[in-house]
Amino acid sequence: MSDTPTPSSISAYESLSSTLDTILARGYLKVGTTGDYKPFTYLVTNATALPNAAAINTSYIGADIDAAQSLSNALGLPRPPQLIPTAWANLTRDLATGRFDIVMGGVSLTLPRARTAMLSTPIQKVGKTGCVRCGDAGRFTSLVAIDQVGVRVVVNPGGSNEAFNRANLVNAEIVLLPDNNAVFQAVRDGSADVMISDRIEVELQVKLHPGELCLVNEVPWTFEELGYMVGRDVVWKGFVDQWVRVMLGSGAWNETLTDWMEYRWPSV
Repeated sequence: MSDTPTPSSISAYESLSSTLDTILARGYLKVGTTGDYKPFTYLVTNATALPNAAAINTSYIGADIDAAQSLSNALGLPRPPQLIPTAWANLTRDLATGRFDIVMGGVSLTLPRARTAMLSTPIQKVGKTGCVRCGDAGRFTSLVAIDQVGVRVVVNPGGSNEAFNRANLVNAEIVLLPDNNAVFQAVRDGSADVMISDRIEVELQVKLHPGELCLVNEVPWTFEELGYMVGRDVVWKGFVDQWVRVMLGSGAWNETLTDWMEYRWPSV
């Protein structure tokens, strides 16, 4: 049997209506982002607290905010991306209702999300690790040590961190904190004992608070990847996937991420 497409199949493919066509006609990209996951996405509420504040010309900063502009450039769009706030618990719903074209900002590529949306080629390998006060590092050396009565594990609701905690913690108290920007502060000030998140986020917080916050496990407890989420549109996903490959192959993504890992982020 020949694998050569027939004229009818080519015609059917060309007639597909895609989000990609909508974006090109609109002239700008609509990006959903939570603004609470350094180093990928951060909502600037006080620009004067940031280094080089005079250079801040957007309400969001981070590696995936830069990536959104890169994707816009790859599309040849005349206007900058529109950054639309969303929450971890609402990502798939907001995407399905058409609030935005793509979700960007440290999105874990999970099977539950894949049931209702399409996930891009991965752009970053991660995995769950624990973050504790350095004074408690000798106490919390494993997930078993964390999962004890009286241990408070803080988490922002609705994302993969909460899902991990619900699946793996039986005895520890799971403390929900709506503001993901404040979860590590809760560990620092003693209102929580542990925060479990993607290793790259924990590494950044340890870097920002040396001698105060420490990593529990060098080897992550899980295998996870980060990327982007789009609607059920193979044409649009195909473009995003190819752009991701270019970002990875050219070294542009690693360069961008390194810049934001070195950034002097505010505490919250």
